Amino acid sequence: MSVQGFLDALIAEEPKAPHSIQLEVDTGGDMPALFEVLLTIMTGILSSWYQPPINLSNVQPSDLAKLIAYFASFGYGIHLDITEIPRVYRSRNRDYLQQRVLSDMTFQMTNHGELYTVHFSILPTA
Repeated sequence: MSVQGFLDALIAEEPKAPHSIQLEVDTGGDMPALFEVLLTIMTGILSSWYQPPINLSNVQPSDLAKLIAYFASFGYGIHLDITEIPRVYRSRNRDYLQQRVLSDMTFQMTNHGELYTVHFSILPTA
């Protein structure tokens, strides 16, 4: 199943219990490729609720909770950190390509004086 096919099936229903959906992504062990797939899923879910381009400052807390629940249903945590933009800021969105551990990879966006940092983790099983 393609990423788009997975996304369509995922958002056709309400989020399911954690680890109840099996996400199979053939990246050949390439963690940056997995990171990009997870970013694509995040963007796809948000695009189904909000008009592109997506402004993270407009995402409602209830939608953020639902996004987190969708990710948990296929065994991943999604984390969004919001901080004030530092006085000196340089985007390093390609740095994840040098990482080998999923939780070390980040993607950043700025909006209205705030810095949004997205990262993912593999959720432990019960």
